[in-house]
Amino acid sequence: MKHHLPLHHHILLIFLLQQRLRLGNNNVQKVKLFDADTNTMVALAGSGIEVMVAIPNDQLKAMGSYNRAKDWVRRNITPLFNIQKALNEAGVGDFIKATVPSNADVYSSPPDNPVPSAGTFRQDIYEEMRLIVNFLAHNKAPFTVNIYPFLSLYLSSDFPFDYAFFNGQNTVNDNGVVYTNVFDANFDTLLASLKELGHGDMTVIVGEVGWPTDGDKNANIPNAERFYAGLLPKLAANRGTPMRPGYIEVYLFGFIDEDAKSIAPGNFERHWGIFKYDGQPKFPADLSGEGQKKALTGAQNVQYLQSQWCMLNPNAISFSNSTNQLGDNVNYACTFSDCTALGYGSSCGNLDEVGNASYAFNMYFQVQNQKAEACDFEGLAMITTRNISRDQCNFPIQIGDPTSGHCMYGSSVRFGLVSMLLLFIAL
Repeated sequence: MKHHLPLHHHILLIFLLQQRLRLGNNNVQKVKLFDADTNTMVALAGSGIEVMVAIPNDQLKAMGSYNRAKDWVRRNITPLFNIQKALNEAGVGDFIKATVPSNADVYSSPPDNPVPSAGTFRQDIYEEMRLIVNFLAHNKAPFTVNIYPFLSLYLSSDFPFDYAFFNGQNTVNDNGVVYTNVFDANFDTLLASLKELGHGDMTVIVGEVGWPTDGDKNANIPNAERFYAGLLPKLAANRGTPMRPGYIEVYLFGFIDEDAKSIAPGNFERHWGIFKYDGQPKFPADLSGEGQKKALTGAQNVQYLQSQWCMLNPNAISFSNSTNQLGDNVNYACTFSDCTALGYGSSCGNLDEVGNASYAFNMYFQVQNQKAEACDFEGLAMITTRNISRDQCNFPIQIGDPTSGHCMYGSSVRFGLVSMLLLFIAL
């Protein structure tokens, strides 16, 4: 998980030991981790929680060496062919499977027949996908796909808004089969693509699905709550899709926001969590799927730094004379902290110039653990004990660890984006 502050292992372990109990209270039985960090794995060992764990991107190139792949398996008791071969050789290949998560853009339906049953893998990567699918089938491993209805809205202004959710009126008729939401349609487009390759019965895992809560006009808490309110009961009832009724294994993305994640796809990339940076739930969600509007169980006994904020000093500058100086300092603050909430349509997108500067200064101040020198900005800023949050725009306070003096902005568990996945039971 990516954050502006380094993660300290003792904080990580304390949080996870606590969060393991919270996972149980929230009816979470499976998690997906970004890597096989030893402390994380120890914290989950013996919990009975099923874990999907990734090989990070920076290690994949090294996995081109079969000996390195074998070494990774030995060290963790657990590219694709080498990992599965090493797992098989280690004697665990029957119950630990390697798979490659794919985004939903690796398949589609033709423009002249845009229905799920016409699905096929993209022609420019068709041969590569055929090799991967055949390998997965040979090893009885699942195909893992990331499906994001939100992105359908984000990428196309013409996409019907309600079709991204589960209670809208938009429909697609596929030769008499009616689709009422893009999740089902997307999943079945994949099934049709697999069937074309002779593997229509292959197990499919949804490795990521969710809705961001900030960073775009459609990324907000009401939309996220609406999305989960439709998704969770559907999964709990094992309704499946028209092509595959019944149980579908799905991993929600994500657990907690990542304030230093790349925003190349969009500002929303840092706001997929169903929990806030401090482990508190953002909105009611019933992970049991019973449809009850109840709060999730958040992290307990969270410690914060002092109730103080950094803001633009109204007496320090005349905007008309020093616009460049102010702009340079705001840019500096946002380079080393997270200002994505200031974007158009975001939770803090309606702030004025003073509010924008104060938000940027405060985010940097908090990331720097409220050090006095971090609220200077060439004399433009000042520390205040007055909460300067505005309406729906929250000016956060840093999390602290009173036992060590170190702090962290966020957590280290992730139901998130990965490149290679291994599925196994935490013993």
